[in-house]
Amino acid sequence: MKTMKRTLALLLALVLVLACTACGKKDDDKIVIGCIGPITGDNAFYGQLLEDSITLMAENCNKDGGILGKQVELKMYDDRSDPVEATNAARKAIQQDGVQVFIGTESSATTLALAQVCEENNIPFVSTLATNIKVTRTDDGETRPQSFRSCLSDPQMGSIMAQYAYQELGHRTVGVIYNLGSDYSLGVMQQFTSTFENEGGKIVTSEAYNDGDVDYRAVLTKMKNAGDFDCLYIAVGYYKEAGLIAKQARELGLNQPIISTDSMMVGKMFEITSDGVEGAIYPASFIVDHPNVQAFLAEFTEKFGYDPSQDSAGDLVCAHDAWLMVETAITNAGSAEPAKIRDALENLGTIDAICGTVTVVPETHDTLRTCPIYQIRSEEFIKIAEFTPTA
Repeated sequence: MKTMKRTLALLLALVLVLACTACGKKDDDKIVIGCIGPITGDNAFYGQLLEDSITLMAENCNKDGGILGKQVELKMYDDRSDPVEATNAARKAIQQDGVQVFIGTESSATTLALAQVCEENNIPFVSTLATNIKVTRTDDGETRPQSFRSCLSDPQMGSIMAQYAYQELGHRTVGVIYNLGSDYSLGVMQQFTSTFENEGGKIVTSEAYNDGDVDYRAVLTKMKNAGDFDCLYIAVGYYKEAGLIAKQARELGLNQPIISTDSMMVGKMFEITSDGVEGAIYPASFIVDHPNVQAFLAEFTEKFGYDPSQDSAGDLVCAHDAWLMVETAITNAGSAEPAKIRDALENLGTIDAICGTVTVVPETHDTLRTCPIYQIRSEEFIKIAEFTPTA
């Protein structure tokens, strides 16, 4: 009897070992790509757009034979715009689902959380919209080994707008408003300020508000009382903030020209204000009327039933290009092993993207791409210039 019990115990242990092994076993006939974004929560629109964009790219890729002759298995994870949720999702993706490379997330805070997990597990990722410099570099200035991005960084976007404001628009003095609780807002503001002052300009007033605020009148009144300046720089990351600030600024008599970030390229902003943002100028991450962009938008709209160009087509473009970066890296590496994908991303060089080229800088893992400058005219986004950063 004891012998039989021991035998049964050994068999049960063996079954459990085999079961656990099967759970963690990777399907060598597939390439597993993870995508993390805010599928639910306050920023669910952006997460849904990311999910739909990458889903379309994955489906088209598989229809064309996949990558290296293997089908791609796309796995989606919800970070709810919360770094803790992003951490938990990334760990599950790696440890349980066998994800070999990530695309995402949408915010710098959640992407920094993803970066930490990826560094611990040696899994590369390409962020679509996380512009904070810390996404690709540590506080010591070291390049994060697993981190890449398809978008431009805060320093690039802030620097571009500062140079354009000084050199092309002729502004010499600026009033700046920014979100104290947003890494994006802080990063763009700091780089804009530094570059504008290096150009010879002066920041007359720079005022912060708290994350979650919707009434900016007290801050704007302080700016108005600080003295005259040539233009108002709204250094924010979301269209709701940009629209409300512009609306309230005009109501208070702050009538200077507005310059801002690509947060303004969202059609829903006109539900908040139209006159308030008339004439506003900002940099963008893509050329909305490019034939390739229009073709992808048409395909996207037909499949999912909504047109993101009316809200945030930049998310779609950066997601499209992030997928291309990952697909090209795997193809160039001839392998879906994470270490080889990472090396291939670092040495990606220049590839044809949806509306121009994308170049990965090996030393920084940042991206060089054409940056168009847009102006809002009668609720339309009009391209008025193009600029390509050199670093």
